[in-house]
Amino acid sequence: MSRLAPVPSRLVAGPTRRRFARALVGAFVLLAVLSAPALSRPKEKSDHEAQIQRLINNVRYGQDADALTLLDGEQEARVLLGAAWEKGSAAERTEFVTLFHHIFAGIAFPKMRDSFQHLTSLTYSPPETVAGRLEVASVIHIQAGPKEQELKVRYWLHKGADGKLRVVDVTIQGDKSFLTNIRDDQIQPILAEGGWPKLLELMRVRAKELAAPRNAPLAPKK
Repeated sequence: MSRLAPVPSRLVAGPTRRRFARALVGAFVLLAVLSAPALSRPKEKSDHEAQIQRLINNVRYGQDADALTLLDGEQEARVLLGAAWEKGSAAERTEFVTLFHHIFAGIAFPKMRDSFQHLTSLTYSPPETVAGRLEVASVIHIQAGPKEQELKVRYWLHKGADGKLRVVDVTIQGDKSFLTNIRDDQIQPILAEGGWPKLLELMRVRAKELAAPRNAPLAPKK
């Protein structure tokens, strides 16, 4: 992705908003291939595969509120805010995670649902511990028109205090991770301009433009 100049005066606005959307959608559309029917799976899924599968199924069937519980909001926030995370109050930290997930779900989840038709197959390596965190490497194939694209992707998952794995970040080979892009292009410039108050103010405005995450009614089984 080409680097765009940050626009600290408005969160996810104009070209920067489009960059934000591409980063979010690009990262999690890649996760969606885990539900592609062409995949051959063992009967017993590993913990990391099962958790990602739950995330994808929830998004696929409109269970957006449930899907957000499978993302590690605190770990995401620590990456995005850096040293500023420790300087925020408990209320500010909680609101940041809630607003970020609201914006994330509003931008990324609908586009993910529209992208399942382009997904073909995935091969992935066993999880490994890198610098104290669990990472999974994969090769993804996406049908883009007459050509099939191959992408090499690494997923970062984190096990919380409850013992459950959750998705934190995604990196496409040759680019920075999606959280790093958002941090460098938007979060940090806004923090530099106005700190926590400015950041939360702009995020509140953006969140009001998007429907709150919810679980859509499931169609009855036939």
